[in-house]
Amino acid sequence: MAGPKDRALEQQQGPDSVRTRESDPVGADLRQRLEQLPPSHPSSPYNDDGSRKPPVPDPFEHDYPIPGDPDYARADDDAGRELPFGDREGIHDSDSREQAERRLSQITDQLAERCREAEGRDPDGNYTERGLTPAMRRIESQLDHGHLAEKTEEYALKDAGRLKEKLADRIRRFPNADPSDLAAAIHDGIRYTFILEIEHYTASVDLAQSKLAEAGHDHIETKPGWHGDEYKGVNSQWSDPASGLRFEVQFHTEESWSAKQTTHWAYEKIRSTSVSIEETESLRAYQREVSATVRIPAGALDIPAYKKEG
Repeated sequence: MAGPKDRALEQQQGPDSVRTRESDPVGADLRQRLEQLPPSHPSSPYNDDGSRKPPVPDPFEHDYPIPGDPDYARADDDAGRELPFGDREGIHDSDSREQAERRLSQITDQLAERCREAEGRDPDGNYTERGLTPAMRRIESQLDHGHLAEKTEEYALKDAGRLKEKLADRIRRFPNADPSDLAAAIHDGIRYTFILEIEHYTASVDLAQSKLAEAGHDHIETKPGWHGDEYKGVNSQWSDPASGLRFEVQFHTEESWSAKQTTHWAYEKIRSTSVSIEETESLRAYQREVSATVRIPAGALDIPAYKKEG
């Protein structure tokens, strides 16, 4: 594991450089064990007919809330509803729906642009010393026992289409709220993951959060997930003082990160409209089984939850 001076040297090569990660023996061992399971087993990567299940999507492509959060719900919960602005105003003609679509797109585009600026890239995609990603790289350089996930720069920003879906969902759930305020409260338009050594995990979470606070970021919330049976890790929310935007920081071990990647296809399928209740339960059983293989770092169960008052 490289020390702070080594990472500082890496940063001098350019804040937008992407670290080349070493091979992942933990993930390889987990995949090998899953490959050896019979196709009928719920954790097998193969269907009953011998065909391979869908490939695991990139874990950054969609957000991954801790099971039990309001966001952890099936996508068909809102199926069949009109666009949120039309619902709120009680208007259902096509012109109003088009206006609602334009308004939703406008707010989403504004949020996506604010996220891009806060993340640290200029319109040409270049980084300076300003912005959240360069700040996260500086925090990374102060961690002796952890690093940012692979392709952090590539996946720090949530896709604008996903932002739009998320905002529409919040407008439906909170119809009397100002949509601009709801957009500003989306906490994972910008998101980061630190991979920490299991032997130093708990202390490294504390150190990283201390460094985030020292850098001026406002601590909004920390949700430890190591007690859960479908997800292992810690999710936290912070506010960027420069932009006023919230962003997400997750803390994983190599094992919990690998388990998250392995089960992400199941999480996405649970959220779809095409699965039955029985299949949903089977998929969640699969998530629990994979999660059960993840070792819990010493002290991780005692990491305190935090929520800023107000």
